[in-house]
Amino acid sequence: MEQSRFEDFVGLVTLISKEISRIKTVEAAKLGLRGSDIMCLYYLGQNEEGLTGAELARESDVTRAAVSRTLAHLEEDGFVEVCGEQATGSRYRAPVRLTEKGRQVNAEASEIIRRVVTEVGEELGDIQRVQMYRSLNLILERLRGISRE
Repeated sequence: MEQSRFEDFVGLVTLISKEISRIKTVEAAKLGLRGSDIMCLYYLGQNEEGLTGAELARESDVTRAAVSRTLAHLEEDGFVEVCGEQATGSRYRAPVRLTEKGRQVNAEASEIIRRVVTEVGEELGDIQRVQMYRSLNLILERLRGISRE
């Protein structure tokens, strides 16, 4: 019984994560982006004033090095710009903002995100959706507690 619960839990969570990654990769490629670009664009789109690399790393839960590589690629392709680099004395502490090109592609990405989230949840009612997110948050908090013991 316990072994089956473990296999079901880990298997489902792993498969869900893989499918999300696969969707990000496929949909990002349609926009000429990488899967890793999507989360940076998403969070920058939520913050008009911009975010620093450190803030983006925290928001997207990836390393600063990964965010730095992603931002370099996005800046090179004209999707983001680093603002106030001279004032902060550090490129890493300067806020990064979407360019017009970045806002356009972010709008397309946001529409894809909306469509995927809608499709995934269309079988769930509002109460089931709220319960699912509460359950997932409880599981996450318990797992964080266990991993930090």
